[in-house]
Amino acid sequence: MIKNRIKLVGLFPTCSIVTCSIIASLMSTFSLASTVSPSDWQSALNNLSHKIIAPSYAQFANSAAKLHTTTETLCHSANQASLTATQQAFTKNVKDWQTVQWLNFGPATLFMRYYSFAYWPDKKGLTQRQLRRLVKDKADIDSEEFWRNASIAVRGLTAMEAILYRPDLDPIANPDYCSLLTNISQYHAQSIHDIHTEWVNGQFQDWVFLDEDESGSLATAAFEQLVQKWLEHLSMVKETKLEQPLGWQQKSNIKLAEFFRSGQTLSSIQRNVQVYHDIYHAGTPSLYSIALQHNPTQAKQLEDSLKSNITEAAQLPTNLFTDELTAKQRKEQVRKLVLSLSKTQKQLTILVTDLGFRIGFNSRDGD
Repeated sequence: MIKNRIKLVGLFPTCSIVTCSIIASLMSTFSLASTVSPSDWQSALNNLSHKIIAPSYAQFANSAAKLHTTTETLCHSANQASLTATQQAFTKNVKDWQTVQWLNFGPATLFMRYYSFAYWPDKKGLTQRQLRRLVKDKADIDSEEFWRNASIAVRGLTAMEAILYRPDLDPIANPDYCSLLTNISQYHAQSIHDIHTEWVNGQFQDWVFLDEDESGSLATAAFEQLVQKWLEHLSMVKETKLEQPLGWQQKSNIKLAEFFRSGQTLSSIQRNVQVYHDIYHAGTPSLYSIALQHNPTQAKQLEDSLKSNITEAAQLPTNLFTDELTAKQRKEQVRKLVLSLSKTQKQLTILVTDLGFRIGFNSRDGD
């Protein structure tokens, strides 16, 4: 069984060494209640890889390659029709990105690839400033060395969105921005292609290592990592995609919404919550079928919660992230989904804890 990875001093800051040791012992004993075999987790991992991750990255890579092709056409024939075609290819690639965005793990973590796909939220407008600087300085954007060292703010989808949708970076009126767009899309497509290849040729265990004093199954450790990334992404959707731009606890600023300029904010969230359900049911055994065997009540509660997320997201108005609604109206519209996502976070945490996992530090919650 994997050792408890929760930082007890962080959870119980006033406990003594002896008390913390007792707590750790009790938690380890509790984890032994799990009777899920490593072979079950290995099968569940294989199903996730073959039915969700590899096909999703294949689709992401394919739409990225098409996006690059359309940018070349745009620069060769700069007109409104080719711009519209490029924008359509862009929105398709954004949709495919939302399918794999939850998985900040494995090949995507190399060379800052994950964060290069979308530099967001960009509260200080760094992306547009750096794009302008590259054009002004006539940077050598055709060289491989440039892209190996380039800022993550100018490498991916958010940089392409700025060029495609900001009037002041118009790729039709300014060939330099069009050339920059083509280079960004080429780098972006190559990165995704490489990740897909690495997923196809590798396995989850390649990206998980046990400490010297740890014993247990790499498959179990890998699945625990995936659950951690799922929970972190749930926090991202609830807090960064919904609460922050819509002013849940502070002043609203819808321009901070993900892919606001291209109008892909709501559809991205809807795609995210659908993917959560897909993860839960990927193959046989799936996390759902394993959970159903060990705690059917909790398994079904999480299933209901995941379905509720999909329903609530589908019912949101298409003008949610526009000035057509007041901040108060937007907050009221999204209330049910925010509460549903909070419920999902709690239920997923309880469920996987009962199955023997120890969910610790969340890189998005500031703990």
